[in-house]
Amino acid sequence: MRIVYGLGVLLEAILIAHCAIGSFKKHDRLGKSVCIYETLTFACAIVFFVFTFVPGHTVTVLAKGLTMALFDWMLIALMFYTQYYTGAVKTFKGVQAASMIFAVLDTYMLIENTWTNKIFDIESIKAENIKVVFNNDSLWYRLHFIFTYAFVILIIFTYLYMIIKSSRMYREAYEAIAVVILIGFSFDIATIGSDSIYDLTMIIYGAMAIIIYYLTYRYVPNELIENMLSLVVRDMNNGIICYDRKGRCIYYNDLMEAIYRHGGNMSVYESKYSQWIEKLGDDRRDSMTFQTTDIEINGEKHYFEIAYKRIYDESNRVICDYFVYNDRTQMYESWEQEKYKASHDSLTGLLNRDQFYEDVHDMVNKYHDTTFYLICSNIKDFKFINEIFGMEKGNQVLIKQAKLMASNPSERTICARLMNDRFALCLPREEFDEKRVADSIKELQREFSGNSFHLHTYMGVYEIRDRDEAVSIMVDKANIAADTIKNNYDCCVAYYDEHLLEISIEQRRLLGEFEPALQNDEFVMYLQPQVKRDGAAKGAEALVRWVHPSRGILTPYAFIDILENAGLIYKLDLYIWEKAAQKLAEWKEKGYGSYHISVNISTKDFYIIDIYETFTGLINKYGIAASNLHLEITETTLMTDFEKNMNIIHKLQGVGFRVEIDDFGSGYSSLNMLKDISADVLKIDMGFLRKSENEVKGQDILESIITLAGKIGMDVITEGVETKKQLDMLTMMGCHEFQGYYFSKPVPVSEFEEKYLV
Repeated sequence: MRIVYGLGVLLEAILIAHCAIGSFKKHDRLGKSVCIYETLTFACAIVFFVFTFVPGHTVTVLAKGLTMALFDWMLIALMFYTQYYTGAVKTFKGVQAASMIFAVLDTYMLIENTWTNKIFDIESIKAENIKVVFNNDSLWYRLHFIFTYAFVILIIFTYLYMIIKSSRMYREAYEAIAVVILIGFSFDIATIGSDSIYDLTMIIYGAMAIIIYYLTYRYVPNELIENMLSLVVRDMNNGIICYDRKGRCIYYNDLMEAIYRHGGNMSVYESKYSQWIEKLGDDRRDSMTFQTTDIEINGEKHYFEIAYKRIYDESNRVICDYFVYNDRTQMYESWEQEKYKASHDSLTGLLNRDQFYEDVHDMVNKYHDTTFYLICSNIKDFKFINEIFGMEKGNQVLIKQAKLMASNPSERTICARLMNDRFALCLPREEFDEKRVADSIKELQREFSGNSFHLHTYMGVYEIRDRDEAVSIMVDKANIAADTIKNNYDCCVAYYDEHLLEISIEQRRLLGEFEPALQNDEFVMYLQPQVKRDGAAKGAEALVRWVHPSRGILTPYAFIDILENAGLIYKLDLYIWEKAAQKLAEWKEKGYGSYHISVNISTKDFYIIDIYETFTGLINKYGIAASNLHLEITETTLMTDFEKNMNIIHKLQGVGFRVEIDDFGSGYSSLNMLKDISADVLKIDMGFLRKSENEVKGQDILESIITLAGKIGMDVITEGVETKKQLDMLTMMGCHEFQGYYFSKPVPVSEFEEKYLV
């Protein structure tokens, strides 16, 4: 029996040593604390073996003392283990140093006891028992047992606290350790008075050390990991479904049920798996990723990235297959939004220019048997809408125009907003209905036009013949066609032909020559006299001719519109104003200071130039009277920003300038506007009569205008007078000043001076 007991103690010591080595290899704080605890327990077992089996009073007393001392250190090691295992660092923070100091002193006192016997002594050593007699009067003996059991209670209460505080998953881990410690120390208390040599207390402590190691690194962690993984898989945002090697569904989480809603019917999942395997056939690999976008959850469409994986064991035998459904809805929708923003106009929702170019190129090359039209639209002077009515109104116009362009959607129709107020449309030729488009444009114009502004939308149509031609070139050609009707309010659709390309090239050539022409004084001021009935003139309108070095004299019709469209007209206007002021100064010096020159102010001049500062600067620079430099402004110019422009006119009149309303009757004038215009001269265009279908009625209206102008203090000049009949009629109506080819065409300044300066 004695030998069996001894072998049992040694075998247990070997197992404890194995646990110590195993925990030493963990290389973390918990492993270190377990290693120290297992090592001290091993040492305690060896010393206990010596106590039990090595004869001799002194050796037995020393071994018993060392056993008790090692028990102190074993408890301290158990304290450190508990600290790292539960995370309850603060629980032991205050007692760590004190406990180690006590353990050092206790170790010293127990070793000294070998010779002093102050704490205990061995009374007898027999074959079956060793009688240990403790000195109950010894203070240190009492302190030793108080320290020991207080420490045990502290450790047990720590586990109880963590059991109450922690979740069920961790609670089971703490409960297992707490039960082992409680059983071990309960058995120790129960056998405290035993003298039997076969003391099972050490056996229990050794078993406790082995079990703690097992629970720490084997059973509890594995169970904890399984529970954690189960909860993680169940609650994660990814769907998980697993199949065994025979294709049977063995697990799926809640998200998979939310995705497919099969009510726990495993056979449905197994059927889907079989269909998937059959569909892939030989293309199946051990690891695959694919996309799906046809899944609805709670009525919302979701996009999943599905990862498939086959698992093998160490012998390369199939264990299971599993699928992970990664919900990529937010990322996909974000990507779609960014893609949409990159390819669409934010205001209208139409394609932007770059995407339009790409899609048109693909479409016309896809449908080889279809003839396509590329159509570009523009809104004349759109920026004036923003300036007069505000950005909100401008945006309304653009949105309405976008709806107009996209009103005939089809698989072969592509619509875009290229920039600002420019839109483009590509569609099959047979789907283009010019009348419907014209009616839509007229509806748009009626909705947004008024007394102060007339909306003019116009389109250019280009038939695509060369499918390899750059779409940007196609757009340019459609715009060339559109620009031919920019100033024609009666027409809204124009078609491109090669002649228009020649015109466009010519226009670009002229624009390239404009700046050098200004610097070389190729632009020459011509004067068309403003005369009385008898032919006497006291002034003239300044007009311009371009004396081109290779093309001869170019009339304004050859370049004015081009410069206006290019935004360069203000430079030519400044040039002519300067020439007019110079000429007036020259006439003043020669004694002809009563003559005047009328100069034209373009609509865009008001937005680019400080009109008031420019003209006051000219009269101060050349020392001329403001009344000699008349300012001609069209009714269209006034109406584009009526309040602002009238304020400028009033300031100019305050200085002495005479303001003439040019081309009255050629645009969209009304008699009602005369009461709002504070002008000095009204210039009536004879074209007013030519536009009238009823000549008599037109003459009556013309006479009324002349009479009304006189009554409100405005002088009248009728321009465009070409016959004596017209002259006689106008004279009878009360008009006394005229301008037109009947008297004189525009002539060089020298010719005007020779004929009229008298």
